[in-house]
Amino acid sequence: MKNRAILAAGSALALAIAWAQGAAAQEAPAAAPAADAGQGFGDIVVTATRRETTLQSTPVAISAFSQATLDKQQVKDVTDLARFVPSLQFNQQGDQSAVLLTLRGIGNDSAYTEVADPEVAIYVDGVYSPRAQGAVVLMYDMERVEVLRGPQGTLFGRNATVGALNLTTAKPKLGEFSGYVEGVAGSYSRLGVRGMINIPVTDTLAIRLAAISDRHDGYASYQQPPHIAGIDPSAFVTSGKKYYAADQQSGRISILWQPSDRFTWNVNVEGYKDTGAPVTGLLQDPRPGTKKWSILADTAPEQDRWSVNVRSNMDYNISDSIQASYIFGYQKIGGSTAVDADAGTLPPVNDTTPSGAFQENRTVWSRYEFQSHEVQLKSRGKQTIDWILGAYYSHEKNAIRFDIDIRNGYRNGTFNWAGSFIQADREIDSYAGFGQATWHVNDAIRLTGGLRYTQDRKKDVGGRNVTYNGDGCSDVDKLPGGACTGGIFGAYPDATAEELVNLLPGYGISPNDVKGKWHKWTYLARADADLAPGLLGYASVSTGFKSGNIQDGGQLTGPETLTNYEVGLKSRLFDNKATFNVAAYYSDFKGYQVNQAVTDRAPDGTIISSHLATQNAKGAKAYGIEAELNWAVTHRDRIQASATVQKTKLDELESIDARLYNNSDQGKVAELKGNELAHAPRFSATISYEHDFEMANGGRITPRLTTHYETKSWLSYFNGDKNPFVNANDSGTPRGIYGTSFDRQKSYFRSDASLRYSAPDDRYSVEVFVQNIENKHIRTGAGSFGAPADPVFISVLQPPRTWGVRARAAF
Repeated sequence: MKNRAILAAGSALALAIAWAQGAAAQEAPAAAPAADAGQGFGDIVVTATRRETTLQSTPVAISAFSQATLDKQQVKDVTDLARFVPSLQFNQQGDQSAVLLTLRGIGNDSAYTEVADPEVAIYVDGVYSPRAQGAVVLMYDMERVEVLRGPQGTLFGRNATVGALNLTTAKPKLGEFSGYVEGVAGSYSRLGVRGMINIPVTDTLAIRLAAISDRHDGYASYQQPPHIAGIDPSAFVTSGKKYYAADQQSGRISILWQPSDRFTWNVNVEGYKDTGAPVTGLLQDPRPGTKKWSILADTAPEQDRWSVNVRSNMDYNISDSIQASYIFGYQKIGGSTAVDADAGTLPPVNDTTPSGAFQENRTVWSRYEFQSHEVQLKSRGKQTIDWILGAYYSHEKNAIRFDIDIRNGYRNGTFNWAGSFIQADREIDSYAGFGQATWHVNDAIRLTGGLRYTQDRKKDVGGRNVTYNGDGCSDVDKLPGGACTGGIFGAYPDATAEELVNLLPGYGISPNDVKGKWHKWTYLARADADLAPGLLGYASVSTGFKSGNIQDGGQLTGPETLTNYEVGLKSRLFDNKATFNVAAYYSDFKGYQVNQAVTDRAPDGTIISSHLATQNAKGAKAYGIEAELNWAVTHRDRIQASATVQKTKLDELESIDARLYNNSDQGKVAELKGNELAHAPRFSATISYEHDFEMANGGRITPRLTTHYETKSWLSYFNGDKNPFVNANDSGTPRGIYGTSFDRQKSYFRSDASLRYSAPDDRYSVEVFVQNIENKHIRTGAGSFGAPADPVFISVLQPPRTWGVRARAAF
């Protein structure tokens, strides 16, 4: 299979070379004109190689966007970006308000706490951000956004196993006073404002202030409570803030100090606040008389998330040929959330059945604190050998209290089970040294080699699970209203685990103390060449590494490694009016980490235990072809397109789907070898077209249409309930009883449109837009509630159809 994939990729690239060489036979300019990425010509400057190069001269599979392009594409956050980047997908998680990224089919839907690190690394101004929460998901006042595909460890401080999202904020400008303000209003009572002001303080000092505020009502309406004797309707939520609401604010102050030609210091401080509402699962098949975007809720959504970031970059030119840099980062994320985890899937019959029908997940408090230090020494200017050396250290300390309450029937029903997971001190220390050099063999050929050593240490000190076990409870204590049936519901939020177990009768305590240490050498080897004027070709092999995980109960999970083979072409076409880039890759994972939430239930439906579990699959394979086109067809017409053809599969893995079966039921161990990975459609493509109608006064009216298409894709590595069980099924139930549709997103089209008026001098613009014109129900994940007795399937959804009006003025 590996040989066939490489042969197919090579054949496709050979055809592309033959076509591109003919189209690129004209002479390209020595330096492409600076242009917006969406204009379809020229280059924008990128820093994928940790030095400024043009996009078309960078031998890396990379997508790059300026702020202007992001605005045209209505990209507000990282989830909006996925439609425009080949093989980039996302999932959303409610009770931690996190975004989970997948690239080239590789990702981790549980990488939102210290239990698991993400395969797709996020960097802001060169500083690694370990959690896709807080301001890092917003994209406002950016200089550029780059998505790098493939391992990036020999250039970046923290490992980037399968790729990196590299965000560069707009920097202050010396000697310039400027700014802009923008307002937006739209459906679901959306109101937003953002702006920037650049202030030149002295000839060597400038300050840039930027801020954004964006809110809208929730998409999911509340269903009316059932009218059943003995059921208290006041226990249900019928008004107030709705799920999927947004209310985000962020502000950033950036300072540039350049006292001499040798020294430059860029530093910014950014704050973020989110008091919207979390996402939650909605019924895949709504009950008769209810809407898709609705929920029978008995837990009101609560969210109070915040983050503070400090990022500092100091550059000192030791000489005309050597530069030293120190990069410092600090991030603190915290907050609380409450989510209706049962999503109203099992309406009450009375206050005892269905068993375990109510579940509330509550992050009582959380604090993730991170700091990093990176020192670089690199060549500058035109050299025969470009080189960079770096040393890196980061420390992350995380603490969280996460409560689960479960009742029978509904919120006021009889007690079922409860637990509080208090991780007071989970820490990660990462050390690395890396280097990379590029030898300019001649004017047309370059050879690059890179090496990295990583050592990660993780530990849990004093982590405790406080869970209900009924010990010491009499039969009277267990009756409704008894001493042992009060649940937790965030009680005693400041109590330690030991204090909490003494305050709650019938609860026991279990430790999570554990330590782990992993290390690995990784490398990059690449050759690139100017095959013809305006045509760059490259081939590379690189490796990536992600350390093991710590787990509840003092368990460890092994690390994973990746070897990535890649060939690519970057071309300028049609007299430099278009760029066409294509890359083919083959990725071989070993020890691929897969995560899922595991809940064990007794035959009567009561909970025995609940935790996140991680397994190492023997490996996984991913291979495919990616292509991007930017084309200025005329000076008024522009086309932007991207496409991915990919195939993924799991190697050996035996596991139990915890969404459907008890983790202790060995008769439900399934063989998953050959399954496709989650969020990896075999084909996806996006095309955008815009045209400028020039007016007599010099203004422009620009309509823009974007269409995105994906073939069907799986939402988990289980690929539904279809795999043969490894052991005999104790219950005699045949395999595959739940089918596959619940775990699959169907193929779909999703289109966006806008109409923008720009004033003659571009000082102001007005735009109307609509997104998800087809109003598609696009799932990002699949789960169930009520298993194993009677599972009801739920999914988190991308936003429905929305529309808005945006006005912008610059000065």
